[in-house]
Amino acid sequence: MALADDVVELLIYILPAMVANGAPVVGAKFYGRGHPIDMGARMPDGRRVLGDGKTVEGFIVGVLAGLVVGILETLALNENLIGASLASSVGALLGDMAGSFIKRRLGKERGAPVPLLDQLDFYIGALAMLYLAGYSISMGAAMVMAFVIIILHVSTNWIAYQLGLKSVPW
Repeated sequence: MALADDVVELLIYILPAMVANGAPVVGAKFYGRGHPIDMGARMPDGRRVLGDGKTVEGFIVGVLAGLVVGILETLALNENLIGASLASSVGALLGDMAGSFIKRRLGKERGAPVPLLDQLDFYIGALAMLYLAGYSISMGAAMVMAFVIIILHVSTNWIAYQLGLKSVPW
């Protein structure tokens, strides 16, 4: 299979993750602040485990939004992509939480920028979950998509900031 074909296949798997990653920001405008996943718990360093930005409601909205994309892909492509969309969506949100965990350990507050981690945490989580679920992914396609993800992430976050959906443009 050519690299271009691998990239298209990966995009199909990753699109639910991309939607799952952005959905909580939009959803929060409807459900409000939400309940923090870490329930306010702190690590021995005194910092929050994840912080207020990672909520139960956001996780649910993200997974559901990713599943909707998977259902639409399944209908459009006549191929069952529900399992891949679930793996991708859950992985994206877990990867985003891992990124928040790392940022808290680094002493970064919510919204503080950490280049590359901010752009790729959800993507790496989605790739890991897809891999664990048995989906094969070409390394070349993963690298190409990482570059695309960085550009899209920076662009969509700037747009969300301009629309008042985010308090910071990253």
